[in-house]
Amino acid sequence: MKAKLLSFIFLISLSLVLSSQTYMVGYQYMSAYDADRDRDIATTVFYPSDVGGEDAAISDGVFPAVIFGHGTAMADETLYDYICDALVAEGYIVLFPTTENDSPPLGAPDHEDFGLDLKHLNLVIKFENTNAGSFFYGHVSDKTAIMGHSLGGKGTLIAAANNTEVTTIVTLCAALSNPPFPYSGSGYDAINNSLPFITVPSLIVDAELDCVVPDDEGHYMIYEDIPVVCKTYVNIIGGGHCYMASHDGSVCESAESGLLGCGDDFTITREEQNATVLEIILPYLRYYLYDDEVSYSEFLCYLSTTDDVTSERACAELPDAEIDGIDIDVVVENITVAYGTDLTTATNQLAPQITIDDVYGVEHTVNLNWDVPGYNATVPGDYTATGSFTLPSCVEQTSPATELSVTATITVENAVSIGQFEAYKSIEIFPNPAKDIINYELNMGGANDIITIYNTCGQELISVTAKKAGSIDISNLEAGIYIIKFDKNTIKLIVE
Repeated sequence: MKAKLLSFIFLISLSLVLSSQTYMVGYQYMSAYDADRDRDIATTVFYPSDVGGEDAAISDGVFPAVIFGHGTAMADETLYDYICDALVAEGYIVLFPTTENDSPPLGAPDHEDFGLDLKHLNLVIKFENTNAGSFFYGHVSDKTAIMGHSLGGKGTLIAAANNTEVTTIVTLCAALSNPPFPYSGSGYDAINNSLPFITVPSLIVDAELDCVVPDDEGHYMIYEDIPVVCKTYVNIIGGGHCYMASHDGSVCESAESGLLGCGDDFTITREEQNATVLEIILPYLRYYLYDDEVSYSEFLCYLSTTDDVTSERACAELPDAEIDGIDIDVVVENITVAYGTDLTTATNQLAPQITIDDVYGVEHTVNLNWDVPGYNATVPGDYTATGSFTLPSCVEQTSPATELSVTATITVENAVSIGQFEAYKSIEIFPNPAKDIINYELNMGGANDIITIYNTCGQELISVTAKKAGSIDISNLEAGIYIIKFDKNTIKLIVE
């Protein structure tokens, strides 16, 4: 595999990358010996590097490991480039065993041996972290995942049975056929010998139009039967079995299109399915292997808002992304308005948005809809304004329900005499909405008068000394809503 800087055309919608550094791919070939089976396990290891290439130096840091099992006759690691590259770029070590690559009808891979290969490699990479003579000494975290496609999915389940040394598992269109299709005779029954003995959190990724795996030998059945306390099933709409690979060139497509006749039924492209796989597995692994709770919220949000997948989840220890009480990040300020100010003008001076937190610490911006019962512009006094909001589609309500509103006070000033009115300072802003520059004019002002621009979280962004008239550069502000304050004036600014 050539050294390359990873640029993720598939990950445009992913909002979080744990490290500010995008790692390059270093790789080396190793053979891990399993003394219990007198077996050598040929493996390609991909790892984060600052320069990339074969035997390149590993980057500074401690990285979780992912052991990945290939599909039947798919031991060419380039078939899973998009997964290996994405994982390395985010700071994972990936072990890709190339054993059990026999291709039907000339031979059949040994499913049990392949599963035990994955299990052994999980132990090997952990040992390398403590081996002072190892290339990976001091670079491997204690959290690992085992993942695989098709045959590798079955191997993942075999590897996870009675295994407390792995943190989580992920299967991609796991094929639990026994014996391995199209052979007769003895095989390995993972449904009865492995599934009942898995205890770690599990992500089962399926493809809606996968015709390679019978319903009773994979698919939703795995999710139903796996007895773990935290499990998730995700089905990619319109996807296929062999589209879990980054390109064709294996017997997978021959079986899918020729023998089974379903290769032309898919309603998404291979590239689209690859992108969806990454949308699913990357935030999931960031949570379990990097302890990043924000990523789990992103994972849940993706499942609840996308049209690309359907999903089901059973996980009492990790609830849906509920609103965390009424944890408001910004205090909604009270305002004072001049006598005679109409309701619309008054409420436009209140905060248009607030940010709320969910239970995983993710901030969400919500719009406020203000209501001021009994407001009278010609009766001075205090009026209570209630700003209600709705939850984003990926944030759940609590039980008992949290009241989705905030309050502020609008104070209407007493009527003023002509002399007092003339002494009141006012400001006119134009254009509004604006893009790069706003202009202002004052009816009056002093040497110490300040014009200040805030974001909706109350953070001061721009402050200028006012003149009778002038301009303010807002080219550094992102598109959105801002608040301008001058003396007793509060104006909502829209930046395009």
